[in-house]
Amino acid sequence: MKIKTILAFIIIIVSPFAYSQNKDLEWINVNAIPLGSVKNFSFLDSELNNNTIIGLGEASHGTHEFHILKTEIIKHLITNNNYKLIGFELTQFNIISINDYLQKGNGNLKMLMEKLMLYNTQEIFNLFQWLKEYNQNQPADKKVILFGFDSEDFWHDPLTRDKNMAEIIIEAQKSDTSKAIIWGHNVHIAKDKTMAEVEAMGGYLKQKLKDRYYALGFDTYKGNVNVIAEGKITKHSFESGSDTFSGLFSKVKYSQFFLSFNPNKANPFAQNKNKITNIYSVWTNDRALPILPGSDFDSIIFVRETTASLILE
Repeated sequence: MKIKTILAFIIIIVSPFAYSQNKDLEWINVNAIPLGSVKNFSFLDSELNNNTIIGLGEASHGTHEFHILKTEIIKHLITNNNYKLIGFELTQFNIISINDYLQKGNGNLKMLMEKLMLYNTQEIFNLFQWLKEYNQNQPADKKVILFGFDSEDFWHDPLTRDKNMAEIIIEAQKSDTSKAIIWGHNVHIAKDKTMAEVEAMGGYLKQKLKDRYYALGFDTYKGNVNVIAEGKITKHSFESGSDTFSGLFSKVKYSQFFLSFNPNKANPFAQNKNKITNIYSVWTNDRALPILPGSDFDSIIFVRETTASLILE
């Protein structure tokens, strides 16, 4: 009798949670846009109707699929939407010679990328090569410009680092008057304070640009990832908790998908704070941070199982 009572009590507690999860999952299955083997990102055109700067996040710096998907998004935005500035979460010191390569073909790209650590990958090498070839067919005022928005001078004070990075991005975009694409970690791209509990770079961009700043986060459930350990690249495996947003997303019928949190779609978990995968440049025991869908990110791209990025040989 006692066992039956306990089981009944468990069912009473669990049932509302399971019902809520099923309801959220049903909504995602209806509204998610699957990303198949052929990536067509034309659906972003209407999402970015009023956009000046789009932030492309990532749950880690060392993930192959994130690099590939972001590369395809960048190609689409440059080719179809007149984006001409690309900012990386790297120092301008490390980027300036690569930008010179993109503009004039000067130097050896593999050698120029050697100091980029987690961004010294085959995927990003291929992106830079594509940008160089694109620029060759453009007049000077239409060429894509690459810049770095981080600085070693910012690293001593993490609380002001994001503000300083945002100011560099705003100044670069204002002086060039071109639409910009920003490549960085989710914790910097986020528009609200949910993840880091302090104002992120994306928050400062939102304050300045209002709805002209668009934040696209990237998430995954499990796989392998590259991180830095004692100055070297190392690979780790991971799996997120089943009770997180990442766990919920892993149950969606698509293994890779785009999901908009457009307020007109009234997503059912907009005010439900839960965690997505978060892996820093170094390996940590805690590998998740909370978000509020629609508040921190305007949309998210999810890849169920990811692999480590391909370090450039």
